[in-house]
Amino acid sequence: MMANRKQEKWWIDFFKGDFTEVVLNQQAEETVGFMQRTGRLEPGMNVFDQCCGKGYLAHELDKAGIRVTGIDISEPYIAYAQKHLSSERATFVLGDASTYLRPGEFDISINWNTSFGYHEDDAENERMLIPFSSNLKDGGQFFFSTMNPLFIHKHFQRYIVKQVPSGDSTIITIRESWIEHGMMKSNWLIVYPDGHRETAYGQTKLYSLEQFETMFLRHGLRVEQAFGDLSHSPYDEDHPSMIIYGKKQ
Repeated sequence: MMANRKQEKWWIDFFKGDFTEVVLNQQAEETVGFMQRTGRLEPGMNVFDQCCGKGYLAHELDKAGIRVTGIDISEPYIAYAQKHLSSERATFVLGDASTYLRPGEFDISINWNTSFGYHEDDAENERMLIPFSSNLKDGGQFFFSTMNPLFIHKHFQRYIVKQVPSGDSTIITIRESWIEHGMMKSNWLIVYPDGHRETAYGQTKLYSLEQFETMFLRHGLRVEQAFGDLSHSPYDEDHPSMIIYGKKQ
């Protein structure tokens, strides 16, 4: 279908335009509800939203009375968030989420929607955890979500075709995936009702829960719970997500 290709800094091209509006299910309201049921979210708390995208999750937290600083490397995403979703409580910063340091300033750190593991090199991936932990107060909480490798290996599908409602029409997405060097790699094609097409490439390193627990501990973070979806389903081979909640020691 589409060429097998690897791109340097592929996320720059992937996270732009309308493509991810269709590919990523934001679920911002449901996500905040999950966080409120899982940990302690109170008005006035200060949240670090690492890789915030267009700011939808930050916006829901803002509506709950929580202060949020979101950072993302995508200029279009941050421009959208600054224009449409910024407020006295919600601030959006254009920058590298792996180097943005404000030590000990936040009550909660969030890395959501598979914003980790974009490199084949483990050390390069783990750099993202430096600000994720450093920016968090001692005893602060963290929420982290990514792909569930147990689910992927059991239910792997090379091609996935989806139809997404769009007004009176339908948008078609086609994903071709393969696993290589411990990474889930995918080529995407999106077809709009008017015939316009967009393509994108993405890759994510597949880490086990035990590997994440070890990585987190190296940065003073202890995993307390893991779930398979926002409904608090168990983390196992039959639920698609790895959602981690924990605290900084």
